[in-house]
Amino acid sequence: MKRHVLTVLMSLVAAVICGVIFVAALFHQLALVEVAASIFTGLQVFFLSSAIGDLLDGKKEPNRTRNSAVVLVTVFLLAFYSFTRYFH
Repeated sequence: MKRHVLTVLMSLVAAVICGVIFVAALFHQLALVEVAASIFTGLQVFFLSSAIGDLLDGKKEPNRTRNSAVVLVTVFLLAFYSFTRYFH
């Protein structure tokens, strides 16, 4: 149960981070980052809803593949935003 709560919190934080990057890219007029951030924010919300579903269903273990995808997508978007912002 505790692992599922941590998975939900991790997915929630990742979705918030992607949303913040979207808003920051919007203010800095980085169009390609805006598109990537909006797609990844939707993907993170999907992962969040899936994690909540696993919590409510009472699954034994959280999905490790989904957790890895959540972290990788967030790290990729942070790196992409940083790279684009640095060279803009």
